[in-house]
Amino acid sequence: MKTSKEIISHIINKPQNSQIIKTECINKLISFLPSHLANAIMFTYIKNRTLFFVLNHPGFKMEFNYKHNLIKSLLNKLKDIDLKCKIIEIDEIKSFVSNKIKPPSTKISTSIYKERSKGEFQNLATDEKLNRLFEEIRKVIKNN
Repeated sequence: MKTSKEIISHIINKPQNSQIIKTECINKLISFLPSHLANAIMFTYIKNRTLFFVLNHPGFKMEFNYKHNLIKSLLNKLKDIDLKCKIIEIDEIKSFVSNKIKPPSTKISTSIYKERSKGEFQNLATDEKLNRLFEEIRKVIKNN
């Protein structure tokens, strides 16, 4: 009986699923790049034997243009190491900046902290509205 890993490997290695292998190899190539360059890549694709890197900042595009030879040599070494990656036939490497803005990741802090104040302070406000606001703040602090 075959294991699940063997079954998945058999399915992926079928000729009609070669795109999965190409994507896997490109992801390996990206993992070999320096971390600041790998983080700048939004996505990649292959078209007409050209590997396109879509970047998120114009500054990284200039750096990618300088490092095309490094990326080509890494790809050739990857083909030597991983025989599945031999199916990738790339003549050129191009990079460009996407015009789509990546939505900022919003991390909402939900930390609940214990109130350290005891609500013991002098209310020196002479304005009646401010005086009331300080007293409301004092009540909230004492209730917590």
